[in-house]
Formats: sequence, structure tokens, C-alpha cells
Amino acid sequence: MRFSLWGIASFVVGAVMCLAKAESTSYLVFVSNERSGDVSVIDGATDDVVATFKVGKRPRGIHGTPDGTRVFVTLSGSPRVAPGVDENRAPADKSTDGLGVIDPVTRKLIDRWHVGSDPEQFAISKDGKFAFIANEDDASALIVDLNSGQPRGKVKVSAEPEGVGVNPA
Repeated sequence: MRFSLWGIASFVVGAVMCLAKAESTSYLVFVSNERSGDVSVIDGATDDVVATFKVGKRPRGIHGTPDGTRVFVTLSGSPRVAPGVDENRAPADKSTDGLGVIDPVTRKLIDRWHVGSDPEQFAISKDGKFAFIANEDDASALIVDLNSGQPRGKVKVSAEPEGVGVNPA
């Protein structure tokens, strides 16, 4: 009996999508929208957008705390530039760089913390106490205390860091 690899792959993807749908029914999904400067909230039970609200310039990485009490989003005042355009010729507004703090109940931005220059992606520790943020402009990873919003450490890394992952072990 011959099995089509495409057919098996389609079945696996379909099964995963069904499981994901079944698992997501009690969740709100927060999506950062970089060009419009806002966050959309999707109801996991209905797949409907239930809210969209402004958070600042170029929202990027977005994560909720393990206890579900806060959602964080990185914000960047660095301008978007087309390929081949010199980034140094585009004006940046570094005063808008930061880590936005969102109340998931009211679905509003409640604070913004300065966390370095041009923050990109980040990860939250398993206990929800710290964020590890990649700052593109100064080639660093910043550790931020999520209770105080204060930096706890900064580590130099290679040029233009984008992603961050935390091994919870």
C-alpha cells in the first residue's frame, strides 16, 4: 500500500490545528502590529478580534507572564527602512524605545519602561520575574526585573541581536 507523503503531512497538520483550536478556547491571544503601532486581542474561543489598542511605535515581541496578570511588548523608535536605504539617514526617536506593560483585563497599555536601544524580541523567565531582551542598536541582551521595571544586568553580544530564548531548566 502506497501512502502519499503529502496526504500524511496534510493529516498531521490538520490534527495539530484541531488540537490547537481545542486547546486555545480559554485564551486571549495578543498580537503586536508593527506598522499600525497597536496590539490586537483575539478571543481563543471565537477567533474574533475583541480589541485593538495603541501601544506606541513599532511594537514587536510580545509575551504574557506565566500567571497571566501582565502582557509585555517591545517598542522601538527606530524607523523602518527599505532594503538598500542607509538607516543612519532616517531619524530615530529613541525616547519611544521601551518595554510596554499591558493589563490583559482592561486591554490597555499601563506603563512603558526604558530597556535599551531598539528592543527586538524577548523571553520571560519561567517564574515570571525577569525578561531577557535583545537590543539591536547596542548589541546587547538586557535582563529586566519585571516587578520593578529596572535593569538587573546587561551582556554584550554580537551585532544586531534579534531573538531570545530561555531554557527553563
